[in-house]
Amino acid sequence: MKSTGFINLLVNLSIAASYLFVPNLAKELGASDFLVGVIVATYGLMIFLASYIFGRASDRYGRKLFLNVGLLVAAVAFFSQAFADTLPKLLVARAFAGFAVGMFPAALVAFVYESKRRIGRFSSYGSLGYAIGCFLAGVLAVYRNIFMGSGIVFFLAFLASLRMKETRFMRIDVPRFPTDVIKKNLFIYSSFFLRHAGATMIWAILPLYLASLGATPLWIGVIYFINPITQFLIMRGLDRYGSYHNLIKIGLLLSDVVFISYALANTYYQILPVQFLLGVAWACLYVGSLLLLTKENVERATSIGLLNSTTSLAGIVGPLMGGLVAELYGYKMVMYAAFALAVVSILSFNLRYKPRNP
Repeated sequence: MKSTGFINLLVNLSIAASYLFVPNLAKELGASDFLVGVIVATYGLMIFLASYIFGRASDRYGRKLFLNVGLLVAAVAFFSQAFADTLPKLLVARAFAGFAVGMFPAALVAFVYESKRRIGRFSSYGSLGYAIGCFLAGVLAVYRNIFMGSGIVFFLAFLASLRMKETRFMRIDVPRFPTDVIKKNLFIYSSFFLRHAGATMIWAILPLYLASLGATPLWIGVIYFINPITQFLIMRGLDRYGSYHNLIKIGLLLSDVVFISYALANTYYQILPVQFLLGVAWACLYVGSLLLLTKENVERATSIGLLNSTTSLAGIVGPLMGGLVAELYGYKMVMYAAFALAVVSILSFNLRYKPRNP
């Protein structure tokens, strides 16, 4: 495993372990379903801001600086969550963690591409880390230990990043608001936003939904584990797939199937096979988008940073909608609303996408 793959594994292990039981912790501290959505959305808001700022900056000043600093800040931020014993503290801790998480991914992906390494294989290690993080969080099931462990793992990723050497890159003076990059890739960003808004509506309340279907913390960890381990297996072969646009279409279509399947489930056992399909859906959508952006844009870190910002913007809108819908109409209605957004995302992609001449 290359150092970039190892870092991606550690980073996603920490993110997943910390993320999994935040809704449950917020509930125990007295939050309503809507307030749970606000806490999750705040995390997404900070990733949105940091992804845009530091994606553009790494195109101007280099990759390694923002990778090193971002990982170190993330180690402090994720460790600090262990002391969030009230709702205001939890909100601040998740905001800090979100900002830190947005600082380095664009630089890391650009580094991988410019080092002539395979994007799909690199991404697969992130999914493997996410799988391990979900499983460990389910086994530990003690919030303080999970948060402290996440901070330590991020610090290990920081130490690994110190050994990396800066790649040769061409400094690009990207405008403060990169209109041309946005217009060029709008068919990706718009469809990605709609699909992921639906997804994050579900993720904001999914642990609570699974618990309502009878799942224990261990089973919740197992259910979350299936999705990323499937991604790990699928992503490793996607670099060889020539049509990146078709990968994106497959990911969007399968997301539709997943979201409606969540709504139709009557017990947590029925969610288990759906998670395999979710893993395939995200692998195709995410790797297809990364490959398309890195190959068709000179402003690689900026375009990837904008994708991360798009994902995070969806991570703001989705949880707020999910929390509100859950509060008013229940968990199942959240799944139906997410399905509707996923349908619109497919239509958006097909309407906006225009094949480019080779």
